[in-house]
Amino acid sequence: MIKPLIHSMAVCPDMTKTYPKITHGKGIYLYDDKGKRYLDGSSGSSSVSNIGHGREEMVEIMADQISKVTVLPTHAFNSDVVESYLKELTDFAPEGFTKAWTVMSGTEAVENAIKLALQYHQLRGDNTRYKIISRWNTYHGNSVFTLDVGGMKMRRGLYEQWLHNFPHISPAYSYRRPAHLNEAEYVQELLEEFENTIIKTGPETVAAFIAEPVIAAAMGAVPPPPNYFKGIKYICEKYGILYISDEILSGFGRTGENFGINNFGITPDIIAAGKGISGGYFPLSAVIASDKVVQPLVDTKTAFLGGHTFACNPMGARVGSKVLEIMEREQLVARSKRMGTLFMEKLKSLYEFDIVGDVRGVGLQCGIELVQDRITKTPFPASMKLSKVIGEKAIQKGVVLYPGSGSVNGVDGDHILVTPPLTINEEQIDEIVDVMRDCLKEVVSESKKLTA
Repeated sequence: MIKPLIHSMAVCPDMTKTYPKITHGKGIYLYDDKGKRYLDGSSGSSSVSNIGHGREEMVEIMADQISKVTVLPTHAFNSDVVESYLKELTDFAPEGFTKAWTVMSGTEAVENAIKLALQYHQLRGDNTRYKIISRWNTYHGNSVFTLDVGGMKMRRGLYEQWLHNFPHISPAYSYRRPAHLNEAEYVQELLEEFENTIIKTGPETVAAFIAEPVIAAAMGAVPPPPNYFKGIKYICEKYGILYISDEILSGFGRTGENFGINNFGITPDIIAAGKGISGGYFPLSAVIASDKVVQPLVDTKTAFLGGHTFACNPMGARVGSKVLEIMEREQLVARSKRMGTLFMEKLKSLYEFDIVGDVRGVGLQCGIELVQDRITKTPFPASMKLSKVIGEKAIQKGVVLYPGSGSVNGVDGDHILVTPPLTINEEQIDEIVDVMRDCLKEVVSESKKLTA
């Protein structure tokens, strides 16, 4: 007789444990079928529920749109609700962005952004440009192609035979910069590596460089050092390479600006956006393109060869538009910056624990890195799964965090990403920090008992 699986679904869950079943959410909290309340410190699956759960006005506009039309054959029709929303998206983007379209997931947004970069070069006669350069220890989506572009070794491993292995460079990771370099020297070394990689692979073969403004889930809210992105953009322009800003996690107010890249003084060529774009109320993502990138399509009257069945659907547009309205009405971008500054100050109190090596972040995209030794920055063995242990302890105490691993070299390194809804208040920030403190106390106490 075949034994049944512990879970009815085989994707994602840890097959060794039973998960609480959530019945509903309200504001910053989630509630399970036993009545227990959880503070959603990860905003759904990391940076999604930016406006909080259970908003009645979202229910109302979704019901209204369902009563009208939810999806259209885009080869035949357009609609005012879609056109209006795409205009709102480009207005929300940095100056110079003139076109946008929506898809359904972050993976699709990144893949469409890369397709656009390729088509841009081909329409200009640069038919040899197809390679995408990215950074190790970064995540840009979960299709085979976007895993190939991304740099998470653990996620790439299973699909190694399918990968083309585009060039990758080192992430900008100030906490672990070589001890003999100051910050300016470190940036210079990173930029030299980028330029040398372009030269080695052949500048005429490189279509685009893609990066998150703040490395989020893969490394735990790692911001770049000063002038890093200015140098990156200069090199891209020098060699005719497009810069794609992956704003799936960093966009829509998460870092205290409309988009994460706004913090660093440059304008990308293409933006891939997702997660917070819909507040989690509907599967939605988008590609937002600068006039520079769109112009060859306009000049040649060529359609962009991307999209799919649910691209530019009216339901997504209606939801996305309402999210932007709420963000503006409640000034959530400014609130993210203000609450983020407060959150970082309070998170730094966790330096009382020697295993907290680094506290970092921008806006309400915050993280901590855990180390065995604060002086040497030696990571814990991957086999300990320390961040996962802390994450599970936090859930038991009623706070949801986003634990991660592999930040040091793709295998070793524990970090915890904290990205609560942008509606969070100081009392709720204290609740998160207090639970994190209790969890750290417990793991430190347990480790001392094991070594006694």
